[in-house]
Amino acid sequence: YFHIEQLAIKFFGCLLKCSTEFEIFKLIHKPNVLLNHDSETVSKNTTSTIIDEKYHYELVPDISEDERFFHTEFSDQPLPLSDAIVLINIATFVKEHKWYEMLNHLDISSKGEHFILYQYTENNLYPTIISSALIQTTSNKHEWLFFDGFFQNTKWKPNLESDGLLSLTKATSMTPLTRSQFIDKTSDEIENDLFYSILDKTKVCEAIRLTISGSKSKANYHLYLAQKGLAMALKESGRDAVFTIIEKPAMVLFYKAMNL
Repeated sequence: YFHIEQLAIKFFGCLLKCSTEFEIFKLIHKPNVLLNHDSETVSKNTTSTIIDEKYHYELVPDISEDERFFHTEFSDQPLPLSDAIVLINIATFVKEHKWYEMLNHLDISSKGEHFILYQYTENNLYPTIISSALIQTTSNKHEWLFFDGFFQNTKWKPNLESDGLLSLTKATSMTPLTRSQFIDKTSDEIENDLFYSILDKTKVCEAIRLTISGSKSKANYHLYLAQKGLAMALKESGRDAVFTIIEKPAMVLFYKAMNL
């Protein structure tokens, strides 16, 4: 192990960067059954919705059971859907943003319900994934990152505008909410109160690990399509309230600009 660490530092700068490249290498060079796929197999899915020209979005109940192949900007050859999403998560979150903690939890991105946005391009049999997000139901709320202590801070000041609380109450069946209920409470206490105020938990989910791929010139457009598609897909699936973690100011402004 010491010899491996020496080599990792020599060629990659540190062991974490080496581990990241190794995970990418394993995915790209993983044997698959692409040769057995044909155009008939590719066009099997009919549940997608066209959001703009050749962009499609859908919710996949469990990506580990999906047999379709997709292109990504991080691999020359198409990969099975679950592998493609894991690769995109590693390339964007881990390699680009250096969130190395995710290396221990890559399996989360290889299974379960996911939102995907993809595009059909000329001369390509397989579509290219533009965006993906993990959707978690309340049955595994104990695994939600939204309520994890890592994403809490005692210095945060909750935004408890009356309009926001009113919108939330109207969006789903909840016990009545007023600002006075949350005075002097911490952010995590408020978040838990909001969650347990929702009467029908099947209409609630968590959406995390939202990725955006594609050319830099279309980054904002893809971000817009991804957020719009995700909101529409979740609403169409019966979800009225979504818990999420956002670190991009542009995303917050997008939701603020939307009507009720």
